[in-house]
Amino acid sequence: MSSPANALPLTIATATPAFKIKSRQQSHWHDHIGHLLLICACIGLAVFLLMPVLMILIHSVQDQNGRYVGLRQFIEYMSTPALRQSIGNTLMIATSVTLLVIPTAFTFAYALTRSMMPCKRLFRTMSLIPILAPSLLAAISFIQWFGTQGALKGLLGGTSIYGPIGIIISESYGVFPHALMIIITALTLADGRLYEVAESLGTGTIRKFRTITLPGAKYGLISAALVVFTFTVNDFGVPKVIGGEFNVLAMDVYQQVIGQQNFNKGAVVSLLLLLPALMAFVMDFTIRRKLQSQLSARAVPYVPKRNRGFDAMMFVYCSIICALMLAVLGMAIFTSFIKLWPYNLSLSVDHYYFGLVEGGILESYLNSLKLALYVVIFGTTLIFSTAYLVERPAV
Repeated sequence: MSSPANALPLTIATATPAFKIKSRQQSHWHDHIGHLLLICACIGLAVFLLMPVLMILIHSVQDQNGRYVGLRQFIEYMSTPALRQSIGNTLMIATSVTLLVIPTAFTFAYALTRSMMPCKRLFRTMSLIPILAPSLLAAISFIQWFGTQGALKGLLGGTSIYGPIGIIISESYGVFPHALMIIITALTLADGRLYEVAESLGTGTIRKFRTITLPGAKYGLISAALVVFTFTVNDFGVPKVIGGEFNVLAMDVYQQVIGQQNFNKGAVVSLLLLLPALMAFVMDFTIRRKLQSQLSARAVPYVPKRNRGFDAMMFVYCSIICALMLAVLGMAIFTSFIKLWPYNLSLSVDHYYFGLVEGGILESYLNSLKLALYVVIFGTTLIFSTAYLVERPAV
């Protein structure tokens, strides 16, 4: 007869397999449907997004007769001095706009998030005006201000607005709100507890800005810079209107495809335009991952304190920026109502009547609204459905 001490291990060994039974989560029928729909969405995105890029790659290694020529199109493009100069011009314009817009937008965003100045909602709304206007509007307005017959052409000291100066200031006007929204988001995510600890330790304002504000917003600043740089590189409307003889890559695509019907050389330029966007996408993806890893659910929103001197300076700065934006928009509106700039400044609605009624612009405008409505409905439905399938909660 076995002792109880010897029976205990047998009992445990006999009972152990019962605890090894693993519970398997049963997949429901709607999970399979969700996976199938997600696969279909991925295939659709691959077709509509990757196929055009693939066609550009194919055309870039072919001649006009469809024969494979390898990298000959790239070599011919880079061996042409005028076309090669377009690359340098594009990078110079994009870099200049980035260096001009990022500090300006950061100061504006800093005023909205770190001051107690009045009219902050009004300033933020006015700063988004360029988003509602086409990029051509800024170029046309700056021609009216600083062109050959411009109202303030003397401020340029004889320098022509048609060229890099006009492109830089016009692009800066158009991309300012895009950078501003990103930087505002980065500054809003700051943890107010860090500022409270710094104040309790007697840290000065400049040191808090250097050790807390800038490190906390650095990923937002980098992301905004990438957006501004990519947008400027790929924009066509502003260089076409105010660029004059100053060629950029976007203009080269137009000239090769529309002017010379050389789609293969246009594909080469398109790939060159795609490279900055691809690099910006990779960097932005890395930055967003690092930014998400820094977020904390316990973060306390920063509440600015009233400072009359600082608030007054920020109010003046925001007022100047918004006044410049309104001046650009106001000049475009004013020009549309005068008979002949700058010789006959009397007000008239003849341009609207000729354009909307006799010129057929009204039909084009309605077609644009219809296309925009279709894109909104289809695009929003597709994006929301795909996002829901990716992030839907497990049942």
